[in-house]
Amino acid sequence: MYLLNKGIEQLQEVLDKNKGAGLDLKDFSRFGVIKKVCQQQEFLLDNPPSKLKDRIVSLHKPYLRPIVRGKENKPVEFGAKAHILQVDGLAFIDKLDFNAFNECTRLKLSVAKHKRFFGPARQLGADRIYATNKNRVFCTQQKIFTCFPKKGPKQLSKAEKVLSSEISRQRATVMEGVFGTNKNHYGLGKIKVKGEKREKLMIFFGIMSANAVLIAKRRAAKESPPLQQSA
Repeated sequence: MYLLNKGIEQLQEVLDKNKGAGLDLKDFSRFGVIKKVCQQQEFLLDNPPSKLKDRIVSLHKPYLRPIVRGKENKPVEFGAKAHILQVDGLAFIDKLDFNAFNECTRLKLSVAKHKRFFGPARQLGADRIYATNKNRVFCTQQKIFTCFPKKGPKQLSKAEKVLSSEISRQRATVMEGVFGTNKNHYGLGKIKVKGEKREKLMIFFGIMSANAVLIAKRRAAKESPPLQQSA
């Protein structure tokens, strides 16, 4: 830290004497990021152990934040976190951010958006992380049937078990399948552009392109004449 501070001070003196000659806006931006990283590291050294909001982990992409996923092979991931709504296989971006956020708190807003554009939701499939008490009460009040694990002594009827199983299957196949398709075929598995706005645009256009292709295939299948069987 001493050497880093010394280097920053010496470079700043040179820039002040030459009025920044020789550096472009990109260089000045990178220098500003280095200064901020130095300040953050000094804070962590003076206040161990502590958490630091908006901690920079990459000089090339200072907007990236570590997102703890808890997976065995990838406990921490870096990149944009997207909360995606799906209706009939079509994906819609609810929230897109490079900072980690708790997606389960967005269930009510997601249901409200569904009601606005598609009408009231009657069935809902989601990961177990969404099965909080607040979300359960909300879904019960809105008469939304979910695939959440049952709580309490009252058991599901046979028909309800079948419906819950089907919603879980659709969530695991259709929803996860769409995510895999977007990553493997629409460039979202590895974003090749740099810049916060560019990366968000890449994700947006990738998802919208996948939706457009799916809609086009459905229209083509509906418009194509049925095959005639020969006698």
